[in-house]
Amino acid sequence: PEAIESLPKLKELDLRENPLPISPEILGSSDEVGSVKDIFNYLRLFHSGEVQPLNQAKLLLIGQGSVGKTSLIERLIRNKYDKNQPQTDGLNVETWNVWVNSKDIRLNVWDFGGQEIYHATHQFFLTKRSLYLLVCNCRTSEEENRIEYWLKLIESFGGQSPVIIVGNKKDEQPLDINRKALREKYPNIQAIIETSCQDNIGIDELRTAIFQQIANLKEVYDLLPLSWFEVKQQLESMNEDFITYRDYIGICYKNEIPEGKDQDQLIDLLHRLGLVLNFRDHPILKDTNVLKPNWVTEGIYALLSDENLKTKAQGIFTPADLTRILNPARYPTDRHVYLIDLMKEFELCFALECKPEKYLIAGLLPKDQPNKTELEGETLEFQYHYKVLPESIISRFIVNTHEKIHNQVYWRSGVMLQYEEYKEIYNIARIKSDPEDKKIFITISGRKKTRRSFLGILREFFQKIHKSLPNLEITEWVPVLGYPKYPPLDYQELLGLEKMKVVEYPIGKLNININIPQLLDGYELRESRRKSQKGDYDLDDRTAYEDMLDITKLAVSREINIHNKAEASTMTESYQSKYDQRNANNQFVDTAQSGSNVTFNQTNYTPEQKQSLAEAAAEIQNLLKQLDETNPTATESEQIAHLKDNTTPNFRKRALSALQGGTEAAIDEFLLENKFLKVGKAVIKGYLQPDK
Repeated sequence: PEAIESLPKLKELDLRENPLPISPEILGSSDEVGSVKDIFNYLRLFHSGEVQPLNQAKLLLIGQGSVGKTSLIERLIRNKYDKNQPQTDGLNVETWNVWVNSKDIRLNVWDFGGQEIYHATHQFFLTKRSLYLLVCNCRTSEEENRIEYWLKLIESFGGQSPVIIVGNKKDEQPLDINRKALREKYPNIQAIIETSCQDNIGIDELRTAIFQQIANLKEVYDLLPLSWFEVKQQLESMNEDFITYRDYIGICYKNEIPEGKDQDQLIDLLHRLGLVLNFRDHPILKDTNVLKPNWVTEGIYALLSDENLKTKAQGIFTPADLTRILNPARYPTDRHVYLIDLMKEFELCFALECKPEKYLIAGLLPKDQPNKTELEGETLEFQYHYKVLPESIISRFIVNTHEKIHNQVYWRSGVMLQYEEYKEIYNIARIKSDPEDKKIFITISGRKKTRRSFLGILREFFQKIHKSLPNLEITEWVPVLGYPKYPPLDYQELLGLEKMKVVEYPIGKLNININIPQLLDGYELRESRRKSQKGDYDLDDRTAYEDMLDITKLAVSREINIHNKAEASTMTESYQSKYDQRNANNQFVDTAQSGSNVTFNQTNYTPEQKQSLAEAAAEIQNLLKQLDETNPTATESEQIAHLKDNTTPNFRKRALSALQGGTEAAIDEFLLENKFLKVGKAVIKGYLQPDK
């Protein structure tokens, strides 16, 4: 009722999940309720009659290569079959006009190539509130068809979109899969149908099932403002392959859509339907333009499909290759840079450090692992286990970490990286993906004191990638030290036990007890583990740590170090105000008492020095807290020895560099007296006076 709008305290109106002919772009997504203002603005348009049904949907065909997706489309749309139908290179998009519920419905059909090289980009085009056909080959097993892999991808990017599993090539063999188990695990599976494009078997049944699912997609019949349709038609009919988002906003203004949120809602809808591409909400691609889908897909997939790049060049391409491969009429030279930038944003390629410029597509690297991948000496190991391991994870990781690649050693499923400081290599890491076992292994050699830090850096890269793949089931594992053949331990389980104050983890088969804190210390600082547990550790301890860091930063921002301690001890605020001029030696002079000899230097720390000092204090605090927990009666000499053993040469260089030009008094201001920092001060003094 209209009276609801007049409620003075109405802050939220959640109409989601109701059978209303209103688009989710208006009512709100699963994560956020639509605004009250937007809903009532829309309802006013609705009552004025300035709306019409969308009558469009997106149909996506996915699955392994050579399962017959394109042949299936030919049978469904045109009732034709070509036994020599070529494989789809990348992605093909076409329109299928159907009659559903006594209405003309336009289906935008997306046919995805199944070859591995294309999987990394598919994720950008899989959308929610669409209908998926997961096409399998009846001649091959459930594992070879990778049914769960594709269902997980749909779950990650398509949400609860309905799925029809199609077992194609039934004429050769029936589909042999565990139907009941799959339906129980993936309730969005609406039907499992066997077909033969060659013998025209099951096609009518599949077509009927598609129409039924389209009829059940509420979004197909959403009523939208006429002004939205005007913008949609202009974008579909534009001659340009892409326009800037600013130009898109201009089109919206011309069609009386001035509100930014309405503009965002409309572009989200058009993207979901596959009419345009815009990745406004994507953490990587949010700054890209409004694009025609086939301009992007045809350009990128043409490069990925080029035989020369896949074989002879082993993934390395130059701007000249774009000129050779791409249609110059549609991809003129001045647009090549934009296409390359888009591939970088898709995390498909990176620029090599060479002249003339070259780029490397990680997904086109050779599959063979090079010989120079063995690591020497003791190593730190960490593993990721996946329920489904998308091929794109390791290729995106290689692209993201390309600046750390060691001696240009990389292959399709792995890479060698290095950690260096002051141009000295401290650690080398081998990161390797095992697609069959669905695992990624990280192994780090080199200096023990920096292995943990390097692992933390690598895990951050993986966390960023994992975050972009929602609903992906991932577990973390660490090996039992000294027992490489024994199954690894669940890292999160160990963290949970530590949180419960459990110190030892018994392994009966090995007749040993694992010291949990000691094991975890090899992977993360104890303080970092506590902070990552979202406030589960003692509040006072957390506050003390954060206060210490803030105080340290404040201390290093105070630049005055008194040389005349007798004068300094009696200096008051009024006395301090007298020193308001500097002499030529950057010293403050007493302008009130001409006979005074009091001078003091100002140590002008740079921002980098201040940050280094703050980080040094924080690291010292962390290390001493760890020792205090395991050995609370440690003597001062033992504490100093612990710090020296657990700080790197680079740490000492940074602290020493930051303190250059300072004095003992500077350290007094920097390292405030307390339980831990007294020892820290002694260590820092040792850096300044190494010979004493």
